[in-house]
Amino acid sequence: MICKKLLFTALTSSFLFGAANAVSLSSLDGSWILRTMDGHQVSSARAILDFNSKHKKIDGYDGCNRIEGKLALHTNNIYSSKLKTYRYECRNSTKRFVSARLHTAIAEGFTIQKAKMQGEKGILLQSPHHKLFFKKLGGNFITDYFKIP
Repeated sequence: MICKKLLFTALTSSFLFGAANAVSLSSLDGSWILRTMDGHQVSSARAILDFNSKHKKIDGYDGCNRIEGKLALHTNNIYSSKLKTYRYECRNSTKRFVSARLHTAIAEGFTIQKAKMQGEKGILLQSPHHKLFFKKLGGNFITDYFKIP
């Protein structure tokens, strides 16, 4: 089942995504805030991804919960991760929308490309079923703010 899913993801992704605007993992280091998802403005969910290329990790906040995972690189610059999270009640409908789709997009495999939406430069994380536009946050990783001194 897993092999079939990965093969489907690789084939679908190869067909959907071009490598022309692909970005390297090292250029993603830092924090990115989700602005739009599948054509919907979702800034109010405050979902943030932290990329750490040295450790091939992805951390952040999915709109409801803290998340973390190891990034796996497949062929054609396709990444995926199984995210770990502690599930808390998520009462806000926008945050539930974002949380569910963010987990799905990351699990099914995604590419990352440079993008520009509504005058903002950022990245487009695209899976076979979802498009997520993120804008870079200034400063350190968001996880640095959660560390206890």
